[in-house]
Amino acid sequence: PGGSRRRPTGAQYSRHGRNERQQRKKEVISKMKRITGFFTPMTPQLDVQAENPGDNNPNPLEETVGDDLNSRAVEPINESSSLQSETATEQCPTTDSLSTDPAHWGKIDESVRAYWAGKGPESVQNKDANKRLFSKTYFKRKHLNGEYLPREWLLYSPSTGCVFCFACRLFGEGDGQSLFESGYNDWKHATRRIAEHENSDSHRKAMFNYINRAAADGVIDSQLKKQFESQCDYWSEVLQRVVAVVKFLSERGLAFRGSSEIFGRADNGNYMGILELISEFDPFLKSHIQLYGNAGVGTPSYLSSKTCDEFIELMSNRVLSEIIAEVKVTKYFSICIDSTPDMTHIDQLTFIIRYVSPEGLVEERFLKFLPISSHTGKALCDAVLTVLHEMDIDISNCRGQCYDNAANIAGVYNGLQAYIKDINPLVEWVPCAAHTLNLAGVNSVNCCTETANFFNFIQTLFNFCSKSTARWKVVTAGLQPNENHRIETLKSLSDTRWAAHAQATKALCRNYANIQESLMNIAEDSKQNPTTQNDAWSLHKKMNRLETAFLCTIWNYVLQRFHGTSVALQAVDLDLCNAVDLVRSLREYIVGLRDEFDLFEDQAKAMSPTVSETYKQDTQRQRKRKTHVGESATPEVHLSGRERFSSGVFLVVIDRLLAELDRRFQSYNDLNSTFGFLNNISTLSAEHLHKKAADLQKRYHTDLENEFCEEIIQFKEFICHDEPSSARELLLCIKKRKLQTIFPNVDVALRLYLTLPVTNASGERSFSKLKLVKNRLRSTIVQQKLNHLTLMSIESDLLRKVDFTDLIKDFAAKKSRRCHF
Repeated sequence: PGGSRRRPTGAQYSRHGRNERQQRKKEVISKMKRITGFFTPMTPQLDVQAENPGDNNPNPLEETVGDDLNSRAVEPINESSSLQSETATEQCPTTDSLSTDPAHWGKIDESVRAYWAGKGPESVQNKDANKRLFSKTYFKRKHLNGEYLPREWLLYSPSTGCVFCFACRLFGEGDGQSLFESGYNDWKHATRRIAEHENSDSHRKAMFNYINRAAADGVIDSQLKKQFESQCDYWSEVLQRVVAVVKFLSERGLAFRGSSEIFGRADNGNYMGILELISEFDPFLKSHIQLYGNAGVGTPSYLSSKTCDEFIELMSNRVLSEIIAEVKVTKYFSICIDSTPDMTHIDQLTFIIRYVSPEGLVEERFLKFLPISSHTGKALCDAVLTVLHEMDIDISNCRGQCYDNAANIAGVYNGLQAYIKDINPLVEWVPCAAHTLNLAGVNSVNCCTETANFFNFIQTLFNFCSKSTARWKVVTAGLQPNENHRIETLKSLSDTRWAAHAQATKALCRNYANIQESLMNIAEDSKQNPTTQNDAWSLHKKMNRLETAFLCTIWNYVLQRFHGTSVALQAVDLDLCNAVDLVRSLREYIVGLRDEFDLFEDQAKAMSPTVSETYKQDTQRQRKRKTHVGESATPEVHLSGRERFSSGVFLVVIDRLLAELDRRFQSYNDLNSTFGFLNNISTLSAEHLHKKAADLQKRYHTDLENEFCEEIIQFKEFICHDEPSSARELLLCIKKRKLQTIFPNVDVALRLYLTLPVTNASGERSFSKLKLVKNRLRSTIVQQKLNHLTLMSIESDLLRKVDFTDLIKDFAAKKSRRCHF
C-alpha cells in the first residue's frame, strides 16, 4: 500500500550494521590514550636555550603563558587520523603562539610577529630534536667555493616532522602557496626544494620584512618608540642631578625644603638652591630650569618636592634592602636597641643590627626608628619582633643582644633580654660595656662626702664663671694653651656622659693656679657687686684647700684612663675579648694607684703657690669625747689629717672603683671564658684547645658540627707560620684565602664570636642624627620620612656605594608617558 513503510533490503541491513560497528570502533579508539601520553615529551625551552644553551632554568615566560611548557603532555589524537597518510599541509592539533615548535603557532597575528621578530629564529630551530629522516646538514648551505653559511631561517617541527621557513611563516603571503610556510617533509627532493625556496622572491621579501621588524624600523610605532626613548634619556639626565642633590643633603642631615618652591627666590630651600648653584656650571640643567622650573602645575619638571620625596623613599629603600640582603647572606646577627625622646616628646626606639659581612668585616647598621608608648619588657619584645618580621629577618639566627642596664631591658625575669631568650635560648645578652663603665664611675663618685662635694664645687665654679660674660672673659684670659695650642676652658658636668667629668677635671687641673688668680681678681674688684665678690672669694678659699687640689689630681688621673677606655669600647669592630682586656688593664691601673698617695699629695701641693701644706683637720681643734658612766677611760686614738684623708677618702675611692668594675663586668668574664680561646688559638696546647672547642660545640650544637674539635686543631697547625693575633684577623685570613670549604666550622665559630656586640654606642650615635634631622625647624616631619633621611645619613658610606642608575632609568620610563613637550 502507498501509506505503508517499505522494509529495508538485506544490503541495507548489512550496510547499516557495518556503519554502527565502525562508529562504535571510532568511539572506543577516541577514548583510548596514545602511548606517548604516558611519557613526558622533551619540548625545547623557549628563551633559555636560545640565550643560554645547556641551562636548565625554568622558562621566564611561564608566568605569562600560564602552564609550564616543559610539563605539558602530548594531547591525545584520534586514532582514526593516524590511519590516514600524513600530508605536508596537516596542522598540529595543539595551538600555542609561544611554543618552540613552529607547527603549534596556529594563526599568525601582529603580536606573534612582534614577539618572534624580537626573539629571532635561533630559539626555535630545534637542531637537537630527535629527527628520523631530516638531516642536520640541511641547516647549512654550501657555496661553490666550499664555504658554509648557516640557514638561520630553517626551522624544524618535532611534532609533525616538517620544516618551516621562519620568515615565510611569520611574514609570508599567508595564501598557503609556499610549502615552507605550511610545512615541508618531502625528503627525497629536500635539497633541491630548499635551494629553490631560499632563492625565491617571496622568501627574500619575507626576510626583508623580518630584518626590518627585528631592527624596529618597520614597526608602525617605531617613531613613537624613538620619541619615548629620547624622552627617557632626557629625564634620566635630569634625575641624575636630582639624585646627586638628594644624596648630598641626606648624607649631612640637612633640610630640603624652604618657605617657597620657586626658582630664583632666596627662601626656596637647600634642595632648589643647590640645583640653581649646579645650573650655573651645567648648561643642560640651566636650560631645563628655564623651560620647566617654574612652569606650574600640569607641566612635569622632575624638580618638585614631590619627585624629591619619591626619590628619598626609593633611595632609602634601596639602601635598606642592601643591608637586609647582607644580613641574610651572613645568617648570624645581633640586635642593639635603645630609646630617647625626640623634639616633639615622642619616644623613639632605635634598632641597630650587628653582623659579619661576607668579606669578614664587622658591621653595625641602623634599621629604623619606631615610636613607642610602653617601656615594659613585653612591649619592647613585641616591637623587636615586629621590625624583624617586617624586614623578613629570622630571629632564630640571632645570637646576641646588647642594651643598657635599665631594669625593663636587663631584667632576668621580665626584662627584654629575658623575653628574647625565651624565644631563642642562643641569644646571649651582653650589657653595654660603655654604659657599664659609666655606671661604675658614677657610683664611685658618691662613695664619700668629700668626693661628692668636690664635683659639686666643679659645677658651681663653672656656673659662676659662665653666668656672666665679663666674668668668663676674666677667667679665660688667664688660661694657658695646651700642647695643641688650644685653651681648655671650664666644662660643665653631665649626669649621662661620664666623659664630661674627665673634661671638666682636666680643664681645672691644667689651669688650677690661673683660675685661682682670676677668682682673686674678681673678689678684689670693687666694681663687682658684693654677692659676686663673696662668691669669688668663697671659691678661691676652697681651691686653697689641700683636699681640693688632691682630689683634682687623683680624679684627673682616674678619669683620663676611664675616658680613654670608654672611647676604645665604643669602636664598632671591637670584640668581646679585647673589651675584657681593656677593662682588666684599667683595673690593674687603678690597683697600682693605691701606693701612690705620696705622689698625688706632692703634685697637689705644687699645683698652686697658695695651696695649703696641711689638711683642714690639722688646723681644727680636736673634739674630746665625753666618757659615760661605767665606761672605762681608755685613751682615744687620734689620726692626723693626712691619715684620715688617706683611709677615709683616697682608699675608699680606689676600693669602690675596683668593686664596681668587678661586679659589673662579671658577665663579660663568663662570655670570655666561652669564646676567649678563639683569640689565642696559636698559643694554646692541643688538649686545652680540644676541650674548649668541645664546650663551644656543645653549647652551639645546632651551628657547629662534631668535627669542629679536630678541625680547629688542624687550623692551629695551619696558622702556626702566619701567627695572626686576633679572631678578626683569623676570619679575614679565612676569607682572603677562601678556606671556608676546608675549615667551615672554624669560620662559623669566628662569625658567632665576632657577631656578639660589646657596646650600644651605635644606638647612641643614631640619637645624634635624630636630633639633627628632627630639629626645632623640622618638628612636623612624618615618621616614614624621618626613617628614610636618618637611614641615609647614618649609613652614608653605603649610600655612596649604591648605584642608582637602574632606579633612575625605571623611574624615567614609568613617568615619561605623562610628559609632554
